[in-house]
Amino acid sequence: MPRAWPLLIASIALGSGCAARPVPVVPPAPVVVGAKPCAAPPRPALPPVDRAMPFDAPANVDALLRRDDIHRSYAEALEAALACYKRQIPEGR
Repeated sequence: MPRAWPLLIASIALGSGCAARPVPVVPPAPVVVGAKPCAAPPRPALPPVDRAMPFDAPANVDALLRRDDIHRSYAEALEAALACYKRQIPEGR
């Protein structure tokens, strides 16, 4: 029986993962592309709506129309900044 111990230990060692393990496949590192900063518009200040007046009062309607114009121009400036960054992306990515 004493001769069986080395064989038993070897079989346990091979079965328990002490044998050579496959080398894990490491994916390639991502390519980092440097982007130049694009002009982003500052957040605009909006004209206030007078809460003491009715919502459809002429002064509030005027303020809401000015706010709408400001929001539209702000959105266009944000889209221009986004387009600036998109132009810097290399083809095929």
